[in-house]
Amino acid sequence: MNPSIQEQPTVSVIVPTFNRANFLPRAISSILQQTFTNFELIIVDDGSTDNTAEVVKEFTDPRIKYLPLGKNYGGSYARNQGIKAADTEFIAFLDSDDEWLPEKLELQVKRVKESDDPLATVVYCLGYECVEGQKKIPSLHLYEGDVFDDLLRGWLPPTTSLFMVKRSALLEVNGFDESLPSFQDYDLWLSLAAANNHFLVVDKPLIIRYFHPQQIGGNLQAKLEGLRIFKNKWGKVIKQRTGAINYHRVIGVRTSIVQLLRVNKELDKGNKITALFYILALLKFLPWSGELFAKGIIRVIFGAKVYKLLFELKYALFYRNQNKSSTAI
Repeated sequence: MNPSIQEQPTVSVIVPTFNRANFLPRAISSILQQTFTNFELIIVDDGSTDNTAEVVKEFTDPRIKYLPLGKNYGGSYARNQGIKAADTEFIAFLDSDDEWLPEKLELQVKRVKESDDPLATVVYCLGYECVEGQKKIPSLHLYEGDVFDDLLRGWLPPTTSLFMVKRSALLEVNGFDESLPSFQDYDLWLSLAAANNHFLVVDKPLIIRYFHPQQIGGNLQAKLEGLRIFKNKWGKVIKQRTGAINYHRVIGVRTSIVQLLRVNKELDKGNKITALFYILALLKFLPWSGELFAKGIIRVIFGAKVYKLLFELKYALFYRNQNKSSTAI
């Protein structure tokens, strides 16, 4: 069917973006190439100062809506504005530096429509991670139905780009918590699960997630503040429902990730002593911080170049072994 003559779309695709004009065409193209065509695409420009507007204008597909916010509010606010602007049954998310594979929407819509679970409102999938041009599928346990306790135990699909959610369910929990500068997706899935929304999965990689220096993952202040708010909001629930040991594991892992960011920031400034102090603080969260502790020690002793080489070697070995496993099957 010609998209220009379709009536009410079934899915609104929300793409928040901020100064990602160099990545945005790839994301938009991957949406327009979907085998499921009954969608609208809402690009929420969160105050970009680059040529994002010009990039969007180059795409003439009538399903595209451009929503400029005028200034930078943050990812949660931008996604919520997209949800409010939508008028469809489902909302799907794509980060502007990622891309979907062609069957993403088709298989997720089909999975929800064919489910016999009346409480199912959320569907996610697997995805590739791409670093230095090499792709791998990270390990992820697949849970369906009531996943609240699984989330409280630390289970977390790695990006919102994997998800499609019924808009009514998002509105019932007030969408993304705009007070959170990080951990917004974890918070949203917990809120949805706590409100008795069930999850479904398509057991197939349907997105490609790219890693690059511009990502907010490197924003230390956002991580610190987000972790503080998240602990205040969910810490007591995690401890009560899953126990003190699991609480220390879940919070410890996420604190250690933030702590490693601190280490990297200090090393970038040449402050090896301060960086070592932050690395030693990771010992508090053993055994869960063991891998991150090792990464920090390697970075301090051998420097960024050796650390990067070891990381790339590990990634290449994983990629080769994964390819061997796929060939064997």
